[in-house]
Amino acid sequence: MKGRTICGLAGALLAVLLLPACGQPDAGAATDGLVVVDLDRRDPERLLRYYFGGYAGPGGGDPFEAGLLREQEGRFFLDAPRLAQQHPDLAGSLDASIADGRLDWDELEAFLRATYYDARGVPPTLDALRAEVPYAAEDTAWFSVEIDGVMTTARRRVFVPVSALRHALRNYAAQGEQLLYPEGTPFVGEHWDGDTRIETTMMRKRADGAWDYATYGADGRLADATQARPRALKTPTQCVGCHYGSKLFEPERSFPAAAPDGPHGPRGLYVPDAWRDAEVARFFDEHRKRSDTVLGLYNTLFVSRLRADRRAGRLAPDAAALLDSLGL
Repeated sequence: MKGRTICGLAGALLAVLLLPACGQPDAGAATDGLVVVDLDRRDPERLLRYYFGGYAGPGGGDPFEAGLLREQEGRFFLDAPRLAQQHPDLAGSLDASIADGRLDWDELEAFLRATYYDARGVPPTLDALRAEVPYAAEDTAWFSVEIDGVMTTARRRVFVPVSALRHALRNYAAQGEQLLYPEGTPFVGEHWDGDTRIETTMMRKRADGAWDYATYGADGRLADATQARPRALKTPTQCVGCHYGSKLFEPERSFPAAAPDGPHGPRGLYVPDAWRDAEVARFFDEHRKRSDTVLGLYNTLFVSRLRADRRAGRLAPDAAALLDSLGL
């Protein structure tokens, strides 16, 4: 956020020189403004595309096409002057902490935690978020579900717009049986300890198809990590780790059956039994496929609710047409 001291990547951004137009990066060190990126992570290109895609434009973008990143012979380089040029508001906080012109994971993480929210224009407070994303439990425009799971021992109440679910379902077949949400879709998770909301997390879809992540503390202000037990999770770096991975989590893994308790407490999706529709769960296989890097069973539960409404004789015609289009 503005005014915060940026460490790690800062020195690399201003302490290096501009790259000549025909210059080639040295595979061993920074050359003429290029910073060697050595994350020592699996699939570093995907991570770099996500992280620096957030700096490529207001809606995100391809950081290689934007000139922020370069690749040569399997090695990656950050064009520090180009990044400083595109984000001059960051330049005043940059220092010379990377004298060797290299960017490792710890330095990248420090940079992201210090600049990401500003670069992405994330609402600075929970009140500001609500002004843009007016989620509410009593609002029928929002679908919500309560969850206990591996992310935190807090009870999570997750909200997603019904319109976004319907969009993903209407386009399910056309998108190759993937559940893809429209640009701007927000998921908001309130974390509760009894009657106390201890923090709020948010993910919102960018124009480039990736997601922005944010955490708001108990004071309603942006925080760079969650605080709920069993451990703090850094935002956005540890959000991406789970969403981009392939590990299956509880309680989604066991659904529609009840999930076993974990080492830190219960794991469960707190929904009516009528929503535990095994046919729908098999049809979408939503958690394992995670088509849009979304981990939850939101479409599965929404469609299961519609089917329960149909059995009860209270399904609206447009919802009936949606089920028919899915063959459910």
